[in-house]
Amino acid sequence: MVLKEVVICQNCKTKLSLQQRSITCPHCSANAVEFQYQLEQGEPRILREEEGIWRYSHFLPRFEKKVSLGEGNTPLREAKNLFQRELDLLLKIEGKNPTGSFLDRISSLMVSDALSQGMDSLISASDGNLGASLSAYCAAAGIKSICVVPKNAPTEKRAQMIAYGAQVIDYGETIDSSLTLAKKMTEQGRYQATPELNILTIEGAKTIALEIVEQLAHETKSNAKNKNFSQPEYLVVPMGSGSLLYAIWKGFKQAKESGLLNKKQLPKIIGVQLKGFDPITKAFTTEKGKPIVFTNKAKSGKKEQGLADAILVHSPFFGGKAIQSIRESGGIALSVTEQEMIAASKRLGKKEGVFAELSSATVIAAIAQLQEDNYFSTDAGVLAIITASGLKTSGAFHKKTTRKKRVESFRSMGTKVEILRIIDEGEANFGYGIWKALGKSISLQAIYQHLQELTAAGHIGELKTTGRKKKYQLTERGKKLIKKMSELEELLP
Repeated sequence: MVLKEVVICQNCKTKLSLQQRSITCPHCSANAVEFQYQLEQGEPRILREEEGIWRYSHFLPRFEKKVSLGEGNTPLREAKNLFQRELDLLLKIEGKNPTGSFLDRISSLMVSDALSQGMDSLISASDGNLGASLSAYCAAAGIKSICVVPKNAPTEKRAQMIAYGAQVIDYGETIDSSLTLAKKMTEQGRYQATPELNILTIEGAKTIALEIVEQLAHETKSNAKNKNFSQPEYLVVPMGSGSLLYAIWKGFKQAKESGLLNKKQLPKIIGVQLKGFDPITKAFTTEKGKPIVFTNKAKSGKKEQGLADAILVHSPFFGGKAIQSIRESGGIALSVTEQEMIAASKRLGKKEGVFAELSSATVIAAIAQLQEDNYFSTDAGVLAIITASGLKTSGAFHKKTTRKKRVESFRSMGTKVEILRIIDEGEANFGYGIWKALGKSISLQAIYQHLQELTAAGHIGELKTTGRKKKYQLTERGKKLIKKMSELEELLP
């Protein structure tokens, strides 16, 4: 059999030109256009003798010219040290791509397409990861890259874009705002490479699933004793716009339909967001059986801040499709706190030697939460997508590099302030963990006494959790105190 590509609107079912790239249907105006692949009789030719994502060319659109920097074929590693309780966990480490994120898979397709069309410039709106990726591929192809990014986009990502010769435009506080300007700039004859607007986004990202299927088949042969390597029951994915999760689910389904995957049961998809930026999780939880409509609820002029910039999205373009995919797979959506994310990132680095972008670490925080709640079935295999390298947001870890001076100065101000600092920086947010973070320098009973007094003083409050362990977070009053202490520290010699 062979795969024949078609472009179709999933809403009105109209078949469109193979040159259609906009996700918006010209007939019904629905944002529902995408590539589909129909099975036809013929000589079997599912995989090609090529490297990276182009090995799966028969699952991808055809281009006259290809631009590749060696994207794809990223490691699939067993994580043996992350959790005390036994868990068969695999990590798909996308930070090993050429520019450090899974988005290189998408950039390879988009820049190949732009070059094949004879375009000389390309516009994109992104948090910074896609802008950096597209700029690298544009540099290789001789195409000008224009990147519209939020004003608070990380310096590391800006540096990548500038190094690749891109024109960087600061606009808005979140990706939602940057997207508005990028749409207008497309009208000037530039290739539109914004993920939410180009149907190649899903095609590039789905190669992660195709690659996993093939890697798992290899792992099964080399790890015959562990049946969970053949097909993990759960797959955990971070969510911003929801595009990655939807793409991965589409990839698994196409692998099964084509015969590349022989397993009857596809993995249950678990989508993870950051609390405060979790419209998909909230909709999944509260809108069961109802049409999903997302609107941009960000307040005008409000400055958005957060360490997980890659997933700070108010109006998720693929939110509905992400929810549909999760439900179809039998999975769930959940959110984690920034503190849990930071702690998970540190644990991933210290226990597995994987330096992950903070937004990627949300999946590890979610797995920890689900394991504590006994969500996973006995002996179940779990696979987590680590979307990008920690080098993308290394500035977020800068305060850790000066930790010794800070710890000493804070400790001189008292144990209570040090406890607040530990909670604030995500080192620990429960009694025993705080005790360990302090080096067990005082008794565990004294720690609990301090926590009670800090709670009574209004500096910390209890987090609502389903487990038995009491967890704490800083109140606004506690945050103000930490800020004042930090300002005071700057005056210390």
